[in-house]
Amino acid sequence: MLCSQQMNDILCRWQNQDIGRREGSLPVWDVGWPGLFTRRRRVRREAITACRREILSCLLACQEPVFLIHEPPRDYEVPGEWRPASESTWLVPPEFNPNHPAVRYWLSIGNWTFYSAPAPAEVNWPDPARCGAADLLAWMSTKSVHALIDSFHDDISWVVALERANLTLTEDGVPD
Repeated sequence: MLCSQQMNDILCRWQNQDIGRREGSLPVWDVGWPGLFTRRRRVRREAITACRREILSCLLACQEPVFLIHEPPRDYEVPGEWRPASESTWLVPPEFNPNHPAVRYWLSIGNWTFYSAPAPAEVNWPDPARCGAADLLAWMSTKSVHALIDSFHDDISWVVALERANLTLTEDGVPD
């Protein structure tokens, strides 16, 4: 099963009021923390944390290169052999452990993007948090980006976008 299909399956399984598709049946998902005074907040946060952990693990296990746009890993003592791929973009090393304390702190800052692609997508990045789902998917198609996870400031919300070509569709054309 392809990485984007597995990620879609994870998101469908966890879908709730905090995890849902942005626009109709397009495979662009918003995954955000519930508000401060939300009912059952702790339980909902635990579900989001578990979903995020599964999604990121799935993306990191992809059979193609995974890139990360973020601040330099050496500045935060993030372990691993990090090779620059382009400006502010790093090739994620195979031994990358998202549960390492330095990594968790580094990612908690937010303003990062993980993505799988054959090569770095270097120019004309859209803002996944603000652009429409169709525009983001069109951009991904032109840059051969198969899946991405974008974290907003302070890691408060994620946008997860998946290549449509690799998703299994139901009879009515909706990603399964």
